[in-house]
Amino acid sequence: MRGWLGLYRTSVGLGLRYLVRHGYLREAVIRVVVPLDPIRYVELPDALRELDARPGERVLDLASPKLVALALSRRGVDVTSVDALASEVETWRRLTAGQENVRFQVADGRELPFPDASFDHAYSISVLEHIEQGAGAALGELARVVRPGGRIVVTLPYASESYEEWRDAPMYSDNGSRGGRHFFQRWYDDEGVRGLLAAVPALELASERVAGLRPNLQRAYVHLFPWLVPLGPLYGVLAQERVGPGGEVVRLTLLKR
Repeated sequence: MRGWLGLYRTSVGLGLRYLVRHGYLREAVIRVVVPLDPIRYVELPDALRELDARPGERVLDLASPKLVALALSRRGVDVTSVDALASEVETWRRLTAGQENVRFQVADGRELPFPDASFDHAYSISVLEHIEQGAGAALGELARVVRPGGRIVVTLPYASESYEEWRDAPMYSDNGSRGGRHFFQRWYDDEGVRGLLAAVPALELASERVAGLRPNLQRAYVHLFPWLVPLGPLYGVLAQERVGPGGEVVRLTLLKR
């Protein structure tokens, strides 16, 4: 079975179950119409494999796509998923009501409300790039709360040369603007990745993998949204993962020293 199929089915099933039992919820509709954004086919299955969390282990999610937390919880992994957005936390509490082994709570990734070494592993998928000031601090917090020998899986947008994206309006939370523009995300190159990791000496790089979709449906999806939404169920069929130079995502597996 292809790695994304289980996540795909989980997403559709979650959305349909909520809609049938409780009626309309925007996120429930999204789970059915676009089960996985294009780039998630590259990020999510790889993150689950690299995390390799076992039943009974404690795992922290820092603001990743919540589908991974749900998938892990159904495998018997004890998952705590934190997000700075209270609306996101409330939505997923509603969607997953009654699901065991997973909890969602509001927290700032740069100052996590957990004791040292309180988790076996952690992950943060497509998150650190959205922190204008403090991505290194957030990664350091993940290192702090994971036990020695634990794994931390991180994905970041990747380019041959680093750059930043700014938008006319805030996309997630409003941290203020510069000249009327709001920070959206940072694209990392090799030097940027090394700089981020150097800020957290407690972590050791175990593996680094660059990958992307061919054809690059993510780029089309972002620029033509919402017109490509009807293709949502087909992204995994229309595009294939390609590993190596030219990819748009760098996937990091880190070990706590």
